[in-house]
Amino acid sequence: MSSVSEIIQLIDRAIATDPENTITSWGIIADGYNEEVDAYRDVIYNGKQWLAEYQSELVQGSGISNLKIKYTWVSGYFIEIPKSQLHKVPDTFVHKQTLVNASRFVTQELKDFERRVIEGEQKLAQKEYDLFLEIREQILDTFQLIKDASTMIASLDYHTALAHVAYARNYVRPKVGKGYALSVEWWRHPVIESMEKEFISNDVHLDSKKYIHIITGPNMGGKSTFLRQNALIVLLAHLGSFVPAREAIIPVTDKIFSRVGASDNLYLGQSTFMVEMQEVANILHNATKNSFVIIDEVGRGTSTYDGMSLAWAILKYLHDTVQVKTLFATHYHELVDDSLTLSWVDNYSVAVGENDDTIVFLRKIIPGSMKKSYGLEVAKLAGISKTVITEARKMLKTLELEHNKGTQLSIDVLEKCTPVQETPDPSEVETILVQIDPNSMTPMEALNLLQELKDKI
Repeated sequence: MSSVSEIIQLIDRAIATDPENTITSWGIIADGYNEEVDAYRDVIYNGKQWLAEYQSELVQGSGISNLKIKYTWVSGYFIEIPKSQLHKVPDTFVHKQTLVNASRFVTQELKDFERRVIEGEQKLAQKEYDLFLEIREQILDTFQLIKDASTMIASLDYHTALAHVAYARNYVRPKVGKGYALSVEWWRHPVIESMEKEFISNDVHLDSKKYIHIITGPNMGGKSTFLRQNALIVLLAHLGSFVPAREAIIPVTDKIFSRVGASDNLYLGQSTFMVEMQEVANILHNATKNSFVIIDEVGRGTSTYDGMSLAWAILKYLHDTVQVKTLFATHYHELVDDSLTLSWVDNYSVAVGENDDTIVFLRKIIPGSMKKSYGLEVAKLAGISKTVITEARKMLKTLELEHNKGTQLSIDVLEKCTPVQETPDPSEVETILVQIDPNSMTPMEALNLLQELKDKI
């Protein structure tokens, strides 16, 4: 650390507090670090004083009271005299430029001053650049020491921050092991609980007998929060952190997969549903038995039957093939009935309190499913007008009556009602195409066959 301290002191002494943005500009090296740099700066910074004194001297010598020394990027330094005073111009003034109301002149003294300033700026920039390279080389010589020190400080900061949060928010140390079961009691969302004074704690238990939980309940009820905080608690445990719970048993998890929220990718021409399906495909291809999966409202971006069928197939694949610990939130209540055919699925729901006028979200996950989504009630809370809500209730009743006339919609019924498509006999053209071997044909034979097939069509 002593070598690092020396580098820190070097930077404090050598580099200006507010340096220029480019290393080739002067203004990088601190005052007092190098005598040559200070000398060049003295010429540049004290130039204003010299100009003021020189202008006063010219005014007194020429008698031109409104004589001014000015500067532009194009013309450099010059003496500007009004047209009415040109008859007083001394012979030592050299004409440089004529304007409408004035003329510009230079003197040998002013040329010498400009040369000193310009040379000083150029030499100062070069000197500061050379010094910067020297300082950089000294730092590079101790690069490994700096890297080791920064790694230790980063590690200390990381663990200190985790320890502080764990102590301040009453976290517990999770038991991370090689088993399969995930069991957490009275756990909370680590972010939301810092903003919500009365955050409702919940439990979760996933094991080899029931490793998939279907979560039903209303929008705004807390399903998404429930899913996310489970994934976060697994992640925190694998980071080496304590977790927001009363007790936590976390299995070693190879991957965490999340299909939550709605987003599109307009730049690539991908709809919200396409992005959703791509994320699901990634889960199905890469999840293992030792992964952890949260899926929220899959299949909602397409028609009801398409979405329900996909949701069922995804759920069944995770259950039968991957056998991965999964939290599966859905509004497709038909999945609840069909999930009874799956041995390792349990149903849970978000508790809701309701009366004739409104509903109260209790944020508590309880055993058992819920066959109501409270969509109209949530819409009312969102500010949808009474007229729209009333019309929606009429339509809802109509749809429920129509639905109840038939058989309860389920995946089994859908499968049974799907008409069997009979395969038609192949046409003459299809028969010819099946029999040919393109690799053994010459280009001319292929063209002739193509013409023959076209004629038959």
